[in-house]
Amino acid sequence: MASSASSPTTFCAVTLAVAANRSPWIKDLVDQIQAEVLARRDWVGITALRATDSECHEQARGPIRLLDYACGSGELSRTLFPHMDEVRGIDLSSAMVKAYNDMAVSANVQKDSMLAVQGDILGPPTGSQRDAFTGREWFDFDMAVMSMALHHVASPEDAVKLLVERLRTGGIVLLIDWVLDSVRFSGADLTKHAHDVAPGSENTMTRAGFGKDEMLGILDGAGCQDVGFLEFEEPTRLGDGEQAMMQRLFIAKGRKMSSD
Repeated sequence: MASSASSPTTFCAVTLAVAANRSPWIKDLVDQIQAEVLARRDWVGITALRATDSECHEQARGPIRLLDYACGSGELSRTLFPHMDEVRGIDLSSAMVKAYNDMAVSANVQKDSMLAVQGDILGPPTGSQRDAFTGREWFDFDMAVMSMALHHVASPEDAVKLLVERLRTGGIVLLIDWVLDSVRFSGADLTKHAHDVAPGSENTMTRAGFGKDEMLGILDGAGCQDVGFLEFEEPTRLGDGEQAMMQRLFIAKGRKMSSD
């Protein structure tokens, strides 16, 4: 595995740009992601997290835990929280972490139940922000999600592996990003368009999106089984007015295999 899956500034620019630019297309994007995740909660495996194993019917299990990496201001955490007992968000941006925790307070959620912290679990393994996430409380999650951030990562393969390492055996990793085949402009056009709709984000993008075979291969390489890839039914508007373009999003999943 490479020593680093991302740079220390990978997500800061884009999350700050999005926070400062709550334009209609961003709200529509967030709403669409939330709706798609909930509509596909059985396919993802969210509903099954609360199912009791028939062999352990009388045994109490621990809390159901979610890790939201590159969590931003917490839109996906808020969507999934009713299905969880404990949610932890991580983001490199202190502004996003504050927005996330303010959201939790305004929703009257107890701090122990939903909390974001500033940091990075994708950097070099030693001497970095990853050192703050070596405790047991940062492992054995039932689900780990990464939404609209993987196309900003230098090595998506390493990033997904590091997320899967945070899961318990049988835990679910959930990824949401752009479908590569839906991007109908060149790399140069993509950079210009990213700057137009969210200034600063063009400096952090490493790719335009992911194809189905590539994404399933990344999940398989990260030690997942029961992998799946679905495109959103409706395209997504990127930008407003004359700058708007239509792209398509996907949702991908995998379940962590046993190391035996």
